[in-house]
Amino acid sequence: MLQEYYDKKVLFLTGCTGFVGKVLLEKTLRCLPNIACIYVLIRQKKGSNLMERFKREILDSQCFDRLRKTYGSGFEKFISEKIYPIEGDMLKDGLGLSQHDKQIIINNVNIIINCAASVDFNARLDDAILINVRGPQRFIALAQQIKNLENFIHISTAYVNSDKGGYIEEKIYDPGQENLEQLVTQLLKTPVSILEKNVKDIIGDFPNTYTFTKCIAEKLLVQTRSPNFPLTFVRPSIVGASWRDPVPGWIDSLVASSAIFFFVGLGLIKTLNGDECLIGDQVPVDYVSDFILTAGAYQNGRKEVSVYHCCSSAKNPMTWALAKEVNAQFWTKSPSSQQFSKPNLTFYKNEKLYKLMTKIKNTPALMYYQIANRIGNKEMKIQAKRLKKIIERAESINETFKPFVINEWIFESSNSNLLIKFLSESEKQYFNVDIEKLNWRKYLERFNWGIQKYILKDQTRELNEQSTDVLSQRNQQSYFSDIEWCLSNGQDFKTKSAKEQISLVMNSQRVQSVIKQLVEEKAKKYQSATLNLEKFHQNIEKQGVDICEVMFANYNMGVIRIFAWFITKVFRQIYEKVQINEQALLELQNYNQKEGGPLIFMPTHRSYIDFIMCSYVFFSYKIKCPHIAAAEDFLQMSIIPIILRASGAFFLKRKQLEDSILYKAIFYEYVQRILIEECYLEFFIEGTRSRTGKTLNPKFGLLSIVSDAVFDKKIPNATILPITINYEKVLEADTYPYELLGEEKVKESLIRVIKALKILSSNFGKIHVGFGKMISLKEWSKQQGLDSFENMRDRKIAVETLGYEVAYRLIEELVVMPTGIVSSLLLMNRRGITEDQLIKRFEWVLKQITIRGAKTSITNNGQSDVTVRNSIGFLQDLIDKKKKNVFELTLIPKQEYKSILLLSYYRNQLAHIFFSEGIVCCALNGFGHLLSHKEGVSIERLWEESDFLLKLLKREYVIRNRITTKEQMIDFIYYMIDKNVLEKVSDKIRVNQQFGEQASQFTCSIIWPLVECYWATIVYLYQLKRVSEASTTFELAELIAQIQGFAEQMFGEHIMEHYESCSIETIKNAINTYSTMRCININKKVDSEQVNILFTDQELLEVEAQVKKYLKNNYSKSIQNPIDIARSLLDYTIIPKL
Repeated sequence: MLQEYYDKKVLFLTGCTGFVGKVLLEKTLRCLPNIACIYVLIRQKKGSNLMERFKREILDSQCFDRLRKTYGSGFEKFISEKIYPIEGDMLKDGLGLSQHDKQIIINNVNIIINCAASVDFNARLDDAILINVRGPQRFIALAQQIKNLENFIHISTAYVNSDKGGYIEEKIYDPGQENLEQLVTQLLKTPVSILEKNVKDIIGDFPNTYTFTKCIAEKLLVQTRSPNFPLTFVRPSIVGASWRDPVPGWIDSLVASSAIFFFVGLGLIKTLNGDECLIGDQVPVDYVSDFILTAGAYQNGRKEVSVYHCCSSAKNPMTWALAKEVNAQFWTKSPSSQQFSKPNLTFYKNEKLYKLMTKIKNTPALMYYQIANRIGNKEMKIQAKRLKKIIERAESINETFKPFVINEWIFESSNSNLLIKFLSESEKQYFNVDIEKLNWRKYLERFNWGIQKYILKDQTRELNEQSTDVLSQRNQQSYFSDIEWCLSNGQDFKTKSAKEQISLVMNSQRVQSVIKQLVEEKAKKYQSATLNLEKFHQNIEKQGVDICEVMFANYNMGVIRIFAWFITKVFRQIYEKVQINEQALLELQNYNQKEGGPLIFMPTHRSYIDFIMCSYVFFSYKIKCPHIAAAEDFLQMSIIPIILRASGAFFLKRKQLEDSILYKAIFYEYVQRILIEECYLEFFIEGTRSRTGKTLNPKFGLLSIVSDAVFDKKIPNATILPITINYEKVLEADTYPYELLGEEKVKESLIRVIKALKILSSNFGKIHVGFGKMISLKEWSKQQGLDSFENMRDRKIAVETLGYEVAYRLIEELVVMPTGIVSSLLLMNRRGITEDQLIKRFEWVLKQITIRGAKTSITNNGQSDVTVRNSIGFLQDLIDKKKKNVFELTLIPKQEYKSILLLSYYRNQLAHIFFSEGIVCCALNGFGHLLSHKEGVSIERLWEESDFLLKLLKREYVIRNRITTKEQMIDFIYYMIDKNVLEKVSDKIRVNQQFGEQASQFTCSIIWPLVECYWATIVYLYQLKRVSEASTTFELAELIAQIQGFAEQMFGEHIMEHYESCSIETIKNAINTYSTMRCININKKVDSEQVNILFTDQELLEVEAQVKKYLKNNYSKSIQNPIDIARSLLDYTIIPKL
C-alpha cells in the first residue's frame, strides 16, 4: 500500500543537509525506487555552487554508502535521474526560488516534506523565528499554489507543548486564540539586545527558543492554511542515532542527548542536574524517516489537519537511568582512544548539591589551569586553555539539556497504531513504525557505538547484530540469515555425556543401596540354594542401565542449533508474534550462578509447545538452555526423542516412578546430578498440561528433589523463575474436549506428527511469554522461619509453601489474550450476540481486567474492532454466524460439546480474576431478584451463603488471597462497591442498579457452570444411594464416568444449561469436595479407589437444596422437579456423547 502510493509521485524535500533529512532522502531512494523524482531545496554557500554543496554535504555522506554499494558504478546515474537539486533559501521571500524553478514546483510536485529547521536550542530568538517560523510560512504559501498537492508534511517536534508538562495529546492546543502574527512581527522589530535580555520572559515555560518557535510555527500554519489544504504535522521527540537504517548506529552530528552521551562517554561530564528515574523520550532517526513516509501515504485523500507524535514515552518508555547504565557499560568495555577519564555520571535532583559536586569534580582541572597560566610553558598553557573550554562546553550542554532531565512528558501515540495497521506485512520488513519493538539496551549500545565510529572516527569493534525480537526476522526470505542466527546465538555449554551420567548414577550410593535392597528381598523370598544372586544382581543392574538409557538427556549444542533453525521456520509459519518480557531476559544474561545456584525454570503448562518455546527464547538471548523434565508421551515417536534428548529433555514414566523403587532412585539421583553439574533445570510445577485452561494445584515431587540438593548442601542454592506462556490459540487444544469427557488420551507417534504438518498452513496468533520474580530457595525457607537444613518437617513445609507461591506468581503473571475475553462473552450470551455488541462489551471487559490490575496482551487502543474480529477468526470453528439483515451479524456459540468446552478453556484465562466477585454475585442472586436487585441482603446473610459457596468451589481455582473470614468478606464487599458492582442501601447489599447488572451477570457466568456440575453430582449421589441400598460402595473411576454421562443426559434434556458442567475435571473436584464435606468417603486401594456414600438421603437432599440455590435460574420455573427427572435418567449410567 505504501509503496504503491509513492509510485510515480514527485516529492519536494527541504532540510536534506540535516540529520533527519539525509536519512529520509536515503530511505526514499532505497526503498521507494519507483518514485518519479525528488526536488531537494539547497541553500548555496559562499565558496561553493549548488551541485558542489549537494555532493559534499549530502551524497558524500556515509549515510549513502549502502545505496552506493547497491548501485555500484551506476550510483551517480541513478541519483541524477531521481534527484533534482534546486537553489533556494528559507530565509528569503518566495524561498529564493527562480521563476523557472517555482513554476516547475507548482506544476509537478505531489508531496512536500519540510524538514528544514534550526535545531540549535540556544539560537538567538530572532534567528530561530526567521528559520523556524518565517521559513515554514513561506513554504506553505508556495504549497497552496501547487496544482496537484496531496500532502504537506511539516516536521515539528513533540516539545511544541513542553510548556504544559505531563500528558501531551496529539492535537494542536488552542490554535486560533492568539494573534501570533502580530507577536512574531513585533519580536522581529525588537532590538537584539532587548530580546536577549528578556528572552526567558518571552518564551515563558518553554525550555528554549527552538521549542517556542516550533510551537508558534504550528499554530500559524494552521491559522493560515486554506480550507481543505492537506496539512500533516509529524512531531518527533529527541532524535538519536539510527536503529538499523541506513546502517545501525549512524549519526553525523551532536545534538541534545547525543552530545550528553558523547561527553559522558569521554568522561568529560560527571554530573547532571536531573532525575534519572524520569522517562527520556527518544526515537531513532530511521524510525522518524519511516514514520514520515508512512504518514504521508496514510494521509492520502485526507484534508484535515493531522498530528502524529513520533515518540516512545507512551508505548515503550526509557528512563535516563537506563541510558546512564548502558553508556557506562559501553564506554568502559570499549573505551575511546580520545577518552579523558572513565565514564561515571551521577544525577543530582537538588540543584545546589549538583553545583557543589560539579565544582568539586572540576577543581583539579581548574587548578591546573591556574598553575599553567602562572608558571607553565606554552604547551601547558594551550592544554590548560583547551581543558577550560571543554569544561565550559560541558557546563553549557548540561544547562541546555537540563529541562529534559528535570521534567517528564508522556506523548500520546495513538495515531501510530493507524500507521502500523496501514502497512502490509511485507512493508513492515522495510518500514518500522512500531516503537514497541525497540530494544532499548541494544539501541543505546548502537547509539554510543555510532558516536565512536561516525563522530570520533575511532577504530570500533564490530557491532553485535543479534535479533531483538524472537520472531523479528519473520519476513526474511533468505535461509542463510537464519543459519547465521543459529550459529551466533545460544550459549555453548558442555555437560557430561549420557554414558558418563549412567556410570555416575548407577554407581551412586543411593542407587547401589536400592539394588542391594532388591537383591536381599529376593533372597529372603526365595530361600533356595539354587538361586543365583549374582545373576539376579546383574539383571537388576541391566534394568537400571535400561532405565537410564530411556530416561537421560544427551545434551548436544550442535543438535540444539539445528533444532533452533527448524523451530524458527515453524514458528514464523504458524505464529504472528512472540511477545516477551525482554528486560527479564537481559537480567538473566547477567545471572550470578555462583551466588544463586542453578536456575530452575517453572513455566505454566498449556501445550506441548511450552518447553520448546522456553528453550527457543533462552537460545535467542544466549542463555543456557535447560535440562527439561518431559513426559513419556514422546518416547514412541521414532527420531523425535533423540532430538529432544539432545536438546536437554529427559523422560520420566509416572507409573514407574510411583511403583518402582529402582526407577525412583535413578530419577532422584539423575536430577541431583544435573544440578551438581551446574545445569539449568526446567519442569512444570502443575505436573501435567492443563486441559481446562486453569492453573492446576502444584505437584511437589521435583521441587522436593531440588530442595534436598540445596538443604543437603550438594549445591549452594537454587533460584526459581516462574514463567507464563500465554497463547491466543493453543496448538493441540482441539484434543482437550475429548479428554475432558473421559475419552482415553491419544498416544503420540511419529505418524501423528507427520499428519499434524497440515498446521503449517494455520495461524495460531500471538504468544506472550512473561517472567515472574525470582525466588531463592534458601531465602524462602529463611523468610518462612524454617530450618530446612536440619528439620525434615520444616523442609516439607518449605517445599509445599514454595510450590504454592510459584503457582500464585504464575497466576499473577498470566496475560489475558483477546480470545479469552471473546470466549467469555460468547458463553455469557449463548443465544447469540451481535458483532457490534461484542466489540462494545469486549472494551468493557478489557477495562474491568485493567482496573483490577491484571495483565492483557492488548495494546492497540482504539482498535477493539480489529482485535475482536481477529479473535473471531481464531475461534471461527466454534461459532455460528447468522445475519438478521445486511448490516447486523450475530455470533452464536455452537452447541456441540467440543465448541463449548474449547470456549470454556479460553475463558479460563481470565476466570481467576473475577472468581471471588462471581462467588459473591452468585450467592447474592441466590436470594432471588427482589432481594438481590431491589431490597438488598444483610452482610451477615450474604457472608453465610458466600462462605458455603467459597468452600464448595475451593478446588476450582488456585488463588492467593482467598476469603476465609467474615472480616475479609466485608472488606471484599466494599471493594466490589468501589468497583460499582454492588451498592449499599440502608445497611443492606444489592447489585449496583446503575452499573452493576452487567458485572454481576458476567462474573456469575463464570461460576454458574461450576455450580451446575456440583449440583448434578450431588443429585446423582442422592439417587444412587436410593436405588442402591444393598450396596453403597462404588468404584471411583466408574462413578465419575457415570456422573459425566448423567450430566450429559441432563444437558440433552435441557435440565442443565452449560455443557462445560459435564467436564470430567470438574466432576473430580466435586467428588473430592463432597469427600471433604464427609458426604462420601474415598478409600484408596492398591489398584483402585472406592467410594462409600456416608450421608443419609435427607442429608444429601439438604446439600442438593443448598447447592441448587446458586444455579442460574434456580429452576423455580421447571415443570418437573429435577430430582424426579434424574431418577428416570439413572437407567442411563454411561451415556454416549451427544
